[in-house]
Amino acid sequence: MNFEPADTRHTSRRIRAVIALSRGAVLLSLVAGCGPQFRSPTRIGVTSFDLTPLPPFLPKRILFQRELENHLGEPVVFDLMTPRQIRVHLGTGRLKFAMVSAADYAEIAPAGNAEILAVATNAHGRTYRQGLIIVSPQSRIESVSQTKGMRFHFLPAGDALNEAAAGALLEAGIARHEIDAGILGLGLDTSHINSLEVAKSVVLENAVGVIDEVDYLSWPERGGSLMLLAPSKEQVRVIGRTVRVPEWPFLASLQTPPELRESMKRYLLEELNNKAVVLGVPGVCGFAEPIDRSEYEPYFALLRKLHPAGKPVTSAAITASP
Repeated sequence: MNFEPADTRHTSRRIRAVIALSRGAVLLSLVAGCGPQFRSPTRIGVTSFDLTPLPPFLPKRILFQRELENHLGEPVVFDLMTPRQIRVHLGTGRLKFAMVSAADYAEIAPAGNAEILAVATNAHGRTYRQGLIIVSPQSRIESVSQTKGMRFHFLPAGDALNEAAAGALLEAGIARHEIDAGILGLGLDTSHINSLEVAKSVVLENAVGVIDEVDYLSWPERGGSLMLLAPSKEQVRVIGRTVRVPEWPFLASLQTPPELRESMKRYLLEELNNKAVVLGVPGVCGFAEPIDRSEYEPYFALLRKLHPAGKPVTSAAITASP
């Protein structure tokens, strides 16, 4: 015998009916593909994953991800992978896009399964960087080939211009082990936070180093003081240049639908610019029209010389120490 009150039984039936209808609606949305929460996300391959330095330690790309989702109208996921994995999944179409450094692109480009949708711009509005090899004005050194055995000062660990400088040395006949890497050969006292600190050490130690060309061009011709953190061009002497290092390419898989590619490109070139904080990628301030892949080739050739076959180069492998 059922002793449940009549009103309660009716209420229970209504609840069960609502649950059944809800389940049916979910099933229909799955079949019809109209439920946005069940849409397959747009996957973007990346090779680095950085968190904010302060709590709650969110991914630095979280704002970029949210903006993309609002623009595309669908979920977006950043997949952390190696360059080799990105190359494979751009080919299969699992990754719709990828955002990688020039060094990472060196491993991806030969597959020919992606196009450059846009190229990053740096804080100076350029789509490339170039290093200058400098010595003290009083130095007797006239060319890079004469710097063998000298102490060499680099930019911060991981800066692409360090690898470019190593390539310039190699082109001049100087291998990495043939320069002075500082105390214990660990590069602890030859890696600096910026071009100014490199220039100061080069002059004080009568050494050699690499600085960013844009920094040098921003210095006045004369009248500066390295000690007072106000350098001028006359305080250093340029004896060589590195190859140009193009900025990060934003890649689109050839399997990505054309309308999605165009929507992403429009966002990168028109809506994202002037929102550098959204990107969460140090040194990347926006995007510009794509450059031809051939503009990466001199840098690729340099990496192939510096790193023998079978030893893949990634942005993480580029350090200041020789």
